[in-house]
Amino acid sequence: MLRFDVYSWLPNNDPVCISPGDGAYFQSTIHPDGEHALFWGGPSGPPRIWRADLDGNDCTPLTPINSGARHPSYCLNGQRVVYVSDCGAKQIPETVETVFDENPGGPMRRDLILHIFSMKPDGSDIRQITDGPVQDLRPSLSPDGKTICFVSIRGGSTGLWLVPADGSTKPRKLNVPVTVYRPSWSPDGKRIYGFAAISNERHQVGWVCPGSGAWTPLANDDIAVTHSPFPDPHGESLLVHSNRTGRWGLYELKLDGETPPLPLIPHGFEKLICVHPNRARNGVMTFDSIPEEFWSRYRPGNQSLNY
Repeated sequence: MLRFDVYSWLPNNDPVCISPGDGAYFQSTIHPDGEHALFWGGPSGPPRIWRADLDGNDCTPLTPINSGARHPSYCLNGQRVVYVSDCGAKQIPETVETVFDENPGGPMRRDLILHIFSMKPDGSDIRQITDGPVQDLRPSLSPDGKTICFVSIRGGSTGLWLVPADGSTKPRKLNVPVTVYRPSWSPDGKRIYGFAAISNERHQVGWVCPGSGAWTPLANDDIAVTHSPFPDPHGESLLVHSNRTGRWGLYELKLDGETPPLPLIPHGFEKLICVHPNRARNGVMTFDSIPEEFWSRYRPGNQSLNY
């Protein structure tokens, strides 16, 4: 199986590998205060969610070995984590090998049942939020911890949905004029960032109004495929990965819509593929390093919700 690893990156320091190094570990998300990071994957079998110290000395799985979990995301206060899992669903589970070796960049199984769960950052106090014969993905908690935005194929088509974080009412669909992936709330809760697929070769970052569903693209994300918008905690920019130079890399994208994207190049990774950047309030970042072979087989036009 191809190897994927997650790194922490302290300002003015070289990156440090914080994943175990024995399999595929993917899509890091950093604690808002830079205390630790989460990611998903594993050496084999159903993917799990892992918690790692940023010095690389401790990495612990938070979810069970017998069920699949993915897409962890923190609340801005750092007190809750939301994620999706196939826990309790009667189906053939996806495995790390299936996701990362057999179907890179391809569409997810539409018959795969995944629900949203929340937990404390230590893996305790697990609560199920959504249910039913559905596939819910990419949950993101609002800054006040009250609302989850997520991607779902409920009703047969992909869209953005909102649900109370306590699961007290059923999810409602946002009426967005384009199909938006990878939602992430702004620090003030007034925007939901994501990217829209304009064509197979063009995915543009922008934001959705949580009330009206109106979509506003960022004009300075002007070419190629851009994914994984993560709001900088100070609210002035997004961290993204893009292939705008013909090769996937990390960028900082100002929200003024005018400033050209700034490349972020970790020392020692100048010729490597880096994706999924995150930044904590203290300036510490995490990102993933991805094998060249994987991205040479990745197909943006398939709109896989894994990536």
